[in-house]
Amino acid sequence: MIAFVVIAITVVMALFILVGAAWFAWDSDKRVKKFARSTELVPGKPGRAPESWTTATSPEALLHRRIRYAIADVHANPAIPHYPDLVAARDRLDDAVFDLDDKLIAASEIADEEEQNARLSSAESAVVALEELPKKLWEAPEDSQLADMEKVTTALERA
Repeated sequence: MIAFVVIAITVVMALFILVGAAWFAWDSDKRVKKFARSTELVPGKPGRAPESWTTATSPEALLHRRIRYAIADVHANPAIPHYPDLVAARDRLDDAVFDLDDKLIAASEIADEEEQNARLSSAESAVVALEELPKKLWEAPEDSQLADMEKVTTALERA
């Protein structure tokens, strides 16, 4: 009888863990797909890029998506909302992200291929700096986070 109770409890626990893991996977997949299909440039703020850029393979669209995912990682940092200076720096970074995205939109409309490639190259170097930012922000002191965000904001503005 005791063996039956132990087996029953083990089966119930295993089913509970399995259902929890399945729900987590389904919910995560749903949220990722929802963000991938959205036109939000910064979480909660729609961008101005064409909706077709959510799936397009042009260099501008790929840079646009890289910007979206990098800034989403910055917004996922749970430490930033606790410091008003960091929130202000992140808001300035958001503004610089929108400006860079506007430059990508403008670059996509340039007929001269050399000029377009030059602008995209400049934008790509700024995007690389933005993509490196989230890992710098985690577990860093507030002063370091602030300096890193300001440095990336400046790089985005110069692109």
